[in-house]
Amino acid sequence: MIVDINSTKIKSDKQLSNLFVNANFNNLSINCNILKGNFYSDSFYYFPITENNKTFSSLFIRDINNISHFYSQKFFDSFEENKKSLKNFKDIYILGSNAGNNYYSNLIHFLPRIFFNKKTNLKLAIHRNSSNKYRKFIESILRSLNIEFTFVFLDDDFYYFTDSEFPQFFSINNSIEILKNFLNPKTNLELSKKIYVTREDSNYRKIINEGDVVKLLREKGYKVINPQLYEISEQIEIFSNAEKIIAPHGSNLANIIFCKPGTEIFEITPSFKINEKILEERYLNLSLINNLKYNKIISDTIDVENHSPLAKKYIHNDVLSQSNYYKNLIVKIQNLRELI
Repeated sequence: MIVDINSTKIKSDKQLSNLFVNANFNNLSINCNILKGNFYSDSFYYFPITENNKTFSSLFIRDINNISHFYSQKFFDSFEENKKSLKNFKDIYILGSNAGNNYYSNLIHFLPRIFFNKKTNLKLAIHRNSSNKYRKFIESILRSLNIEFTFVFLDDDFYYFTDSEFPQFFSINNSIEILKNFLNPKTNLELSKKIYVTREDSNYRKIINEGDVVKLLREKGYKVINPQLYEISEQIEIFSNAEKIIAPHGSNLANIIFCKPGTEIFEITPSFKINEKILEERYLNLSLINNLKYNKIISDTIDVENHSPLAKKYIHNDVLSQSNYYKNLIVKIQNLRELI
């Protein structure tokens, strides 16, 4: 069976601690434990398993992942049966990326780990579904660090990595501290101080009556921003220079981690169900961490008639049909008017 080893035992057992190298920076009080050597991993959970079936959930679990199935007899039997036929990659830095190309997860969970690489030339593994925009952003970061690299694209599969490195995942607070330390958006007085972030190109949580919303907000001096039209570095700059931000619940709000303290955030959100609390509080928590003024605008929901192929691939149909997270929104204009 797969055996989980906690961080305390890793520190106290020399044989286990030798599986890791430690990376840090003088100006950050954050250490990164990097699993180094031979191991197996999938490309969805990014949960490494050593050659002698050890795992380290304290280092390699993200906030909404349920990894309990890795410890089942069913998984172990299948894993043992198939491990010899897995595709092998050698000398890889497993950065990874969200299989559904979720920007929040790519920015908060995966990206901070890139800064702990110590090589000047590396092969960087990410998921094939990652957007060109995200790849270009990684490229710009590595170029600024004078690192030569090539991408290795992972599909939905399990892999065997040899002589490779797998950096741990960080807490939300540490991820934000790392990103703000290395990504320094410029002050631009020409950018709008009041922005509305549209989801018009998204498949769900679009504002059905967005025409009425935009009309009101433009009267109040807001500029409409479609993140799809901007590179990630440009998005970060727009958010960092804004003083008031109104946006539907969605991954683009991850950019509020770059906002100045005191920036007002107005999140347009559905009423989440009891088991969706971690999603409901996601941007409230980012606001609290960054000393932002958070406001919530509860909206009515309407079913989405046809979800995208990517959503159908990774999300169970019952969740797509029942969760308000995957529905569109109708904003109560009078409520919005009173709040802003």
